Amino acid sequence: MDSRREFLKKVLIVGGAINVKTKVFAQSIPPIRKATKETFCTLYRSVNGNPATNIAKVIEQMGGIEKVIGTYDVVVIKPNVQWWNQGSPNLSSLKAFVDMIMERPGGFKGEVVIAENCHRGSSPGTSASSGWAKRFDWNSDIPGVNNMNDLSILLNKIYGKRFSTIHWIDVEDGSKQIFSPSDGSGYVYCDGLSKVPMITCDNGGKGDNYRATIMSYPVFSTDSGTIIDFKHGVWKRGAYTDQPLRFINFAALNHHSIYCGATSAIKNYMGVTDLSGGPDPFKNGRLTGDYYNFHSFPFNKWASGPVPGMLGKEIGMFIKTIRKADLNITTAEWTGLSSRTEHPLSHTQAVLACTDPVALDYHATKYILYPNSRLDIHNPDNENGPLHQYLERCAEEYGGFFDEGNVEVRSYNFKTNSLQSDSELVVSGNKIWGNSIKPIMKYFYLRYVS
Repeated sequence: MDSRREFLKKVLIVGGAINVKTKVFAQSIPPIRKATKETFCTLYRSVNGNPATNIAKVIEQMGGIEKVIGTYDVVVIKPNVQWWNQGSPNLSSLKAFVDMIMERPGGFKGEVVIAENCHRGSSPGTSASSGWAKRFDWNSDIPGVNNMNDLSILLNKIYGKRFSTIHWIDVEDGSKQIFSPSDGSGYVYCDGLSKVPMITCDNGGKGDNYRATIMSYPVFSTDSGTIIDFKHGVWKRGAYTDQPLRFINFAALNHHSIYCGATSAIKNYMGVTDLSGGPDPFKNGRLTGDYYNFHSFPFNKWASGPVPGMLGKEIGMFIKTIRKADLNITTAEWTGLSSRTEHPLSHTQAVLACTDPVALDYHATKYILYPNSRLDIHNPDNENGPLHQYLERCAEEYGGFFDEGNVEVRSYNFKTNSLQSDSELVVSGNKIWGNSIKPIMKYFYLRYVS
C-alpha cells in the first residue's frame, strides 16, 4: 500500500495532467541576470523571427558571415540528428546558414560539410531511429523537406560537390581505427600507439569507481576528395596544408534525462567521438583496452555515474586537446520540456550563437529551457543538478565561461524590432501539450516527483 506521501504525489500528478492547460507556471520567479563584469566573450541572440531570419540576424550582429568564414575555408558543421523534431537543429536555420556561407560577400571557394556520428549503426542515413530518415512532424520549416536526408539532397542539388554529407561510423559498426590520414578514413584513438599521443581523462574515483577515457576523432574525405583530419586539418599529397578548417557546432536545446539534465552545445560534442563498446560500463563500455567511451565514462548506462560532472570534464578535455568549435549555434525554434521528440514542448523561436559552448549552454538553459519547463534539473544554477555540475566542470577543464558576468549578451527581438535589455532575456514560448497522456504524465512526474 502507498504511503500517504506517495498517494499525495500521485494525486498531484494526475491533477496536474488533468489541468495541463491551466497556468502551471504562473508563480514562477524569472531568472535574474548577473551584472556584467569584465567581458571575455559575447553571446548573440535573435528571438521571435522565423528560423531563417533569426539566424540571419544573429550572424548580422556578429558583423556578417565574412567575419566568421573565410573565402577558402573548409567548413565542417556538426548537427545533432540522432533525433528528429525538436531533438534536431531546425532544418530551415541550418539551410539558411549553409546558404550564407556559400553566398558569402567577397566569394566562397571552399567547401561545406555536414558531418556527425549519430551512433545508429553502420547505415545511420537509413535508420528510422534517427532524424536522417525519420519524418519530422515539426521543426523542418522547409516545404518538401521532411528530414535531414531531404535537406542534404536539396543542398547537394544546389551546390554540387562544394557540399558534402558525411556519416562518421563507430569502429564497432564498420569503421576502422587508424593512426593518420595516410591510413584512409576512420577514427584515431589517442592511446599512445604508432606515434599517436596519449590523451586521457580520468574521473579521480577510487577503487571500483575509477574510470578513464581517451580522446578519439574522425578522419574523412569529402565528395570532392578533400581529406580532413578533425584534429590537425586538411591533408593533401601526404602532408597537412594551410587551408583553414572551421568547425561549427550546430545544436538544439532540450530536456535530456534525470542523469544529464539538458542537452545542447556541450553534449553535441559526443557526436564527434567513437562510442564503440556501448553505453553500459558494466557490459563492456570500453572503447579500447581499459578505456571507456564518452558515454560509459561519465554515466552508468542511463543513470548517473560514480563521479558528478564527468561529461563536462571529458568534453572540456576534447575541446582543449582536439578541437574547439569556431562557433557554437543553438537553434531553439522548439524546445522539448521533457522529451527530444514528443510533446510537451514550447515554441521558443530563438537562435543563439557564441564562441564559448559553456556560456551558450548556461544562457540557453537559464533563459529559455528552464523558464519554460520549470524542471530543477534544467536550472544551471542548481548546484545539485547534473547540468550545473557538467557545465562547471567543463569550463574548469578548458577555460570556458560559466560565470555569466563575464559574458556580454546582444539580443534582437523581431516583435519590437529592437535590441533587448538584460531584464527582457527570458523567453516564454507558447506551450503545446499534445494529446498523448504518457508524455504529459512523464513531464508531471519530472516536475513534481523526481
